[in-house]
Amino acid sequence: MPRGEGVRNLGKALVGLLMIFFVHLPRLAYHGLLWSYAAVFHNRPTLTANPAEHIKRAREILRRGRRSELLYAALELRFAVERMAQTDLIFSESSSNRMLAEPDPVKKIGAFRSVAPESEFAHDIFMVNKSTGERHKIGEYKPLDKARVAQIKGRLGDLLHPKDTLFLGDPDDPWYSETKQFLEQSLDYLSDVYKDNAGFSTYEGLDHIAMVRRDSGQAE
Repeated sequence: MPRGEGVRNLGKALVGLLMIFFVHLPRLAYHGLLWSYAAVFHNRPTLTANPAEHIKRAREILRRGRRSELLYAALELRFAVERMAQTDLIFSESSSNRMLAEPDPVKKIGAFRSVAPESEFAHDIFMVNKSTGERHKIGEYKPLDKARVAQIKGRLGDLLHPKDTLFLGDPDDPWYSETKQFLEQSLDYLSDVYKDNAGFSTYEGLDHIAMVRRDSGQAE
């Protein structure tokens, strides 16, 4: 290797080494400070229309195990079930403003089933190749059980009213353990229905989609 080229290579290596300490590391530290600043000062949780947020907060509250916070978990679950019942109505062209404004999740489910009767049943959802007829499963639709939602809604409504018959301040009152068990069971049910659940209205009627009802095995 010519001496001049070796000197140039050595110079480049030295410049690269200096850039690590005087450019790259300071830049990395700067971006690290920006990220930490954003995490500390701009981490502002807010409400959205996503039922998953209510489910997550209810789970966190119940995991803490504080008896004084049980009613907050009940409130989050009430929001979750209302949002879940609203989801298909929002995306359905057949939904009226009256349906969307209805606050009762049981009535919302009934209203949606009046315009989409098949939404009462679980479906497997397939992408269909029109040329070959080949199907590829892309998701599933899991309906809310109307009777189960009515039971959950009724119990949650009772919980969110003043507890005149509860011996307040007694941590051994059976009400606490019974209520926690009900909330945990409701949380598990709503979480299971919501997880990986494709909206019925999102796929219904698309000509390249087949929605197959599980109990009949017949494509719509």
